[in-house]
Amino acid sequence: LSAFISQFQYQEEIIMLKKLLCTLTALVMLVTPVLAIKGEVVNPDELPYIPTEGSPSSWAASEIKQAADAGLIPQFTGDPSYQDEITREQFAQLAVRLVEVIQKEELPSAAESTFSDSDSLAVRKASQAGIVTGTGGDKFAPTLTTNREQIATMLYRAVGVVKTATGVDLAPKAGSIEDYNDRASVSLWAADGVGALAANGIMKGNGSALSPQEPCSVEQAILLAWRLYAQYGDQAG
Repeated sequence: LSAFISQFQYQEEIIMLKKLLCTLTALVMLVTPVLAIKGEVVNPDELPYIPTEGSPSSWAASEIKQAADAGLIPQFTGDPSYQDEITREQFAQLAVRLVEVIQKEELPSAAESTFSDSDSLAVRKASQAGIVTGTGGDKFAPTLTTNREQIATMLYRAVGVVKTATGVDLAPKAGSIEDYNDRASVSLWAADGVGALAANGIMKGNGSALSPQEPCSVEQAILLAWRLYAQYGDQAG
């Protein structure tokens, strides 16, 4: 009987081992899908996107990859994550990079003494180009975070810079905020920029809302810059 039991236990162990091997094989195929059936190589672009720490959100990943490939993403001050709210200095860096990549030349900069709280070259370039302004006196407030209507206004100014230099209008459609149910939340000084970017599909609202006072993350700002860059490619042929 003991011999029979030992043999039975041995068979049970073999069965369990086979099940374990099958499970491990399935896990390997799921986690590291390098080779397909018949040895075909899997295209990494066809694999599902799995966000990791420090990576873009899944909804932004595709456009951010295109922006990176186009050279639109600068080395941001403070090395923020994609989900962090973008600061005024970081956005100045992004806007300047967008304009310089399109124009294929470096923008001139304002004097080093322009702002007492920032010696950033990108900030001074953006100031000289009229893309950004100070917050009062000689202050720029580089670490202050910004919102959607402020971003739209600065990008709209960048559109004007590109149009003057290249003749290409990145926002050719006339803009209006009248069709949005939160238009009263848009500041008067921001209406032109918000309306133009919305009308041209650059800034996409949430249904019938623009959410102008909502904060803007780093990845959201990069997407706006990428869409303007793509618009330049369409307009310039």
